[in-house]
Amino acid sequence: MISLVALMLAAQAPSASERVTIALADGSVGERYDGYLDFVIDPDLSTRRAVGNVNARRRSLYTELGQRRNIAPERVGIYTACRLMARMPENGWYQLANRAWQQRIAGAPPPRPDYCPVTNDAR
Repeated sequence: MISLVALMLAAQAPSASERVTIALADGSVGERYDGYLDFVIDPDLSTRRAVGNVNARRRSLYTELGQRRNIAPERVGIYTACRLMARMPENGWYQLANRAWQQRIAGAPPPRPDYCPVTNDAR
């Protein structure tokens, strides 16, 4: 009986990907200037793990892309952050290089830090 209840509760728990999506939407997680996610407010353990998994996958991808294009993975991360910020939803949180969290105000254009390429688009 206990295993059936545990199984039912596990089936209702959001996946790691869903946790990150929820955390981005509720403002507890935001996009950083370097292409990684970070915590706007202290999250629960499952959200912390989910964000850690996303960041690990991003780190791996930035390293792979950097090697293929012969550029530093950090540059790939920063460029990715520029693209993510160009698609920042209203009320979404982001962190620029000064490490201060900012929220995109409804009706305001997405952030475009001065280190982002002018040709950056939301594709």
